[in-house]
Amino acid sequence: MAFYLCTRYRLIVLLMLILIMWQIMRLIPDKPTSLTSGADNIVALEDDKYNKHKQDKIKVRVYYEALCPDSKHFFIKHLSPVAEKLLEFVDVALVPYGKASTKVENGKYYFMCQHGEEECYANKIHSCSIETLGNISLSIKFTECMIMDNMDADGALERCANQMKIDPKPITECALNEHGSALLKKHGDDTNIIKPTFIPTITLNGSRGNQPAILKNFLLEICKLIDMPLPPPCLQKK
Repeated sequence: MAFYLCTRYRLIVLLMLILIMWQIMRLIPDKPTSLTSGADNIVALEDDKYNKHKQDKIKVRVYYEALCPDSKHFFIKHLSPVAEKLLEFVDVALVPYGKASTKVENGKYYFMCQHGEEECYANKIHSCSIETLGNISLSIKFTECMIMDNMDADGALERCANQMKIDPKPITECALNEHGSALLKKHGDDTNIIKPTFIPTITLNGSRGNQPAILKNFLLEICKLIDMPLPPPCLQKK
């Protein structure tokens, strides 16, 4: 009888220990599973595929012309400051052509521009600089520099190239040969798709609507298209 009670007592104690261990195991949090760990997690957070705003950049196309005062104003007061603050949120394309026209004679392109022959040449320099630099941030800064005083296109190119330590020779050579004309013709084809009635015209994600608001407060219109949470430049008082 004593042996039976002892054995029964041991079974009860064993069951209680098992129950206690089970409860303890339930309280221990599961170890998070991840494809990356440690330093790899930082890399993952910086990877474009993890950042929606980098995947879905706002597509900005700026249709302008080199000697246009309104284009100059937009570059200096709106585009350049926004690009400096929010370039990771926008994908900018510059289209120098404006209210020009193109004709083809004997396989060569000839242009008529709103502000005369000098503007056509300046538009070619802008087109060639955009292609030569191959970097939109640098192109915006370089174009802003040239457009500030572009009545002498060669002089503006030389001045800005010296200022930004860029070799102007490839840009000049491009503007003086048929490749520069082909680039300007392409910008003309792009411009004629939307047929702007005012220069500059800016499209956001393919839409040319709300131009007065864009030209008045470009930063605000860009911020309206950025997913939450908004970046600091969009939260500053205008």
